[in-house]
Amino acid sequence: MRADWVGVSRDGLAAACEADDAVATWRWDIPANLLHVDDRMVALFGLPPGAAGAGRAAALFLERIHPEDLAMVRARIARACAEGTSYVLAYRIRPDGAAERRVLSCGRCEHDAAGRPARGQGVIVDMTDTAAVVEPPLERAAAHGLAVREAVDALGDPFLRRLADMLLLEIGRNLARLPRGGGPARGRPRRFIV
Repeated sequence: MRADWVGVSRDGLAAACEADDAVATWRWDIPANLLHVDDRMVALFGLPPGAAGAGRAAALFLERIHPEDLAMVRARIARACAEGTSYVLAYRIRPDGAAERRVLSCGRCEHDAAGRPARGQGVIVDMTDTAAVVEPPLERAAAHGLAVREAVDALGDPFLRRLADMLLLEIGRNLARLPRGGGPARGRPRRFIV
């Protein structure tokens, strides 16, 4: 019961994150290993326009993850699939013919009635252009938030894991609202209604 206290559906959360095209969304058919992505994710990963919607092989996206980050990303996603839990990861991607990008990925894997990994969904925030203008307190909060998430993972408490994920998602959304050229953040910070 504690895990349902937020009262926000996953679809509602994804819709709230679409502001300013700062967040890419995806759904994963795990048995078929196909990702269904939005236009923002297509652009972020350097895929041809029009590649959104229809399922794409997950390998197409994995091969664009920086080689130094790939093992860590695979291991964390595999653990989320095995446990039927969420994850938060910061890593780099290398879209074909484009410069390296830094992203924050928040996702969740779910099991079917037989307990097998069935589906996943999540968001990816492009952090690349905000890195130079992030104020130290927000950057510090992101680093501490990631440390909290790792510590909570070791405890195995799903309620604390969800709280840590919500914290990181909010930090990521605030970082994504920072202007690309400096100055104050666009719009007011969004808050969950509890």
